[in-house]
Formats: sequence, structure tokens, C-alpha cells
Amino acid sequence: MRRLVLTQGDPDGIGPELLLRVASLGGLGADDRVVAGREHLSRLVATLNVDWARQGWARIEPRLADDVPPAVSQVAALARGVDAVLMDSRAALVTAPIDKAACVAQGFRHPGHTEYLAARAETDDVAMLLVGPRLRVALATIHIPLSQVPRTLDETAIVRAGTHLLAALRQLLGVRRPRIGVLGLNPHAGEQGVLGDDEPRVIEPAVAELRRRHGQSAEFLGPLPADAAFPQHAEGRYDGVVAMYHDQGLAPFKLLHVRDGVNLTMGLPFVRTSPDHGTAKDIAGQGVADPSSMLCAIRLARGEAEVWA
Repeated sequence: MRRLVLTQGDPDGIGPELLLRVASLGGLGADDRVVAGREHLSRLVATLNVDWARQGWARIEPRLADDVPPAVSQVAALARGVDAVLMDSRAALVTAPIDKAACVAQGFRHPGHTEYLAARAETDDVAMLLVGPRLRVALATIHIPLSQVPRTLDETAIVRAGTHLLAALRQLLGVRRPRIGVLGLNPHAGEQGVLGDDEPRVIEPAVAELRRRHGQSAEFLGPLPADAAFPQHAEGRYDGVVAMYHDQGLAPFKLLHVRDGVNLTMGLPFVRTSPDHGTAKDIAGQGVADPSSMLCAIRLARGEAEVWA
């Protein structure tokens, strides 16, 4: 199994609290490394009643300065975490949530983790996936305004997302010949051109290309109406779906998997996962944050057989 490098995320959010909670539940191993501000974690120990010494928290490395703005701290943690996994072929990265707006205000040039990690790996061939026990979703477009989706969406983006979803289903989740649905962009998948031409112009050729490339190892179907495809996916008709934009995929996914969903980045030279939720600053430091999604992210990154046991 892989050893882990875990980054704290936003120190004003629940990320540090989740790391402590996971440690108290025995979710971290002797070879795992935590990139965080030690003093900040120390202040949370009393609130969470965590046995610092027993959990080996003296091993926090590399340590971050505690006297810097939260946006600076979370970006520094992420950068050092990526440095660590790029130098260790046996390591996987688990990231706690960041405050994207605060990071951008401090000069961070990326709209999210996925884009930053792709830049660090010097590749455009990445995909954002959401995986849970019932739904597995790949996104053809990620963090862009909804108004830009129609002109950004192209055959290459859809084929990339479908290819990475296939790889994740086979290599990480053990599905031998996946059945993958490709969603339409418009209501009712365009209603045969009545509600838009994106389906025949862009999505149908992408599905044909996915079949040409991967027809021996997977079945690709679509374009499918999203409102019908997600209930069918939840019932087991599909092993995964390709969504055309962020909220088309994330809204139904979080409805079912707000507590056990995992964000998985495919296409990097290392495994990267994250809990599928935000910083939750409104409950940070109160000892009430649910670590379930973080635990699932850790199990998937480590390569455990039972991620959602």
C-alpha cells in the first residue's frame, strides 16, 4: 500500500481538525507525513481531546510557519506536499479543502486543486473525478463559469474525461469492463436537436471516439439525459458517468455522497484524493466536523481494498 502525504488545507477551516480526528481513529500510519502548522494543530488538541503523543504527531513535517495569513499557509502546505510526492514514487497525496477565493486574492493563479496539480505535473491530460459507493462521475469541464461551458466543451475534453474514468474504474475500483454513460449538455440531451446542437455536434462524436479507442475494454453509451441517467447510475445500470460541467455532476453526487464521497484526480504521476466537501468555516474548531469523507479519501489513496467498508 502507498504511504501518504496529507496537507492541512485552510487552517481556518475544518482541514486541520479532520487530520487530528483521523489520527485519533487510527487512520494514519507510521510512514505517513502531515504538512501543517504545528502550533495551530496543538491548539486544537484540547478541543478535540486527541492524544498527541500516542498518535505520533511529533512527526509533522515539513513544518509550516504559524504566523502567516491562512491563504499563504494553505498554499505553502499544498506546494510542499506536492514536492514530497514528486520525490517519492510510493507516496500518494491527500489534500484537505482550501479557501480558493482567499488563495487567489493572495496571488494563487489556479481556480482549484486540480488545475494547480496539473500545472505542477506539467500536463493538461488530467480529469476531476468524484467517486462514492454508488456514483462515479468524471467532469469534462471543471472550474469555469457556466456561461463558458458551451464554447469550452469539445470532443477532446469529453474523450479525456471518459478515458480517465475508465482507468479509475478498472485500476482503482476493480471494474473489469465498465459500462459508462456520457451525459448530454442540454435538457433531455438536446431532444434530437430541438434544444441545442451540442449533442450531435460535439458529444456524439466524442462517444464514437471513446468506443473506437476503448470498445474492447468498456461500453460507452450516450448522449444521455442527465436527469434520467443519474437515478439509473445509482441503481447500478452504469458503472460511471461523464458529466459535461461541474454542477451537473456535483449536485447529484453530493446528494448521495456528502459524507462518503472522494475527489480523485486522474492523470497525475501520483495518486491524489481529497474529501468531497469544502472548508466549512462555520463549524471549524468546534469538534463536530465529520471525518468520514476524509477517511474514505485516505483509504482510496492508500490503495485499501475496502474504501467504503
